Amino acid sequence: MAACLTFVCLVMPAALAQETEPPAPWGKLGGPHAGAVGTCSTDEPTDNEACYMVRCDVKDGLIFEIGDATLGDMGLRSARFEIGKYKETIRLDGNSSDRRTTLLSKHPKLLAALTSGVDFANMFSVESDVEYSTGFELTGARDQISRLARSCPAKR
Repeated sequence: MAACLTFVCLVMPAALAQETEPPAPWGKLGGPHAGAVGTCSTDEPTDNEACYMVRCDVKDGLIFEIGDATLGDMGLRSARFEIGKYKETIRLDGNSSDRRTTLLSKHPKLLAALTSGVDFANMFSVESDVEYSTGFELTGARDQISRLARSCPAKR
């Protein structure tokens, strides 16, 4: 029982969410995140679910994006990522209340960590109005991001 509770705590998709199921492995996303690959707190992403994804921008190349309806309320502008041995704090951009992004061309170590084969990532808010920490699945991220990168027409 204790192991199960520990597992649920580690895979909690968002600090403010009450989700008890682990997030899904990376795949192609639909709905409001169509065209991106990533993982969401439920199998069928909606505007209210937390999603961690990579998408292709024709001008800027691959972009890591966090989509969560509560981001505006949290004031999230920077996040610390811990993926395997990779640990870095990154400034996040976003003029939308529900999305924060960073260009992976400016953060090649984050891209390398996302595609390293590690199964799980941790993220912590830095300098935000609300203390926020979460973990998200990376199973399948390497293949999904690689496919997206090959089809992304922007310079990488």
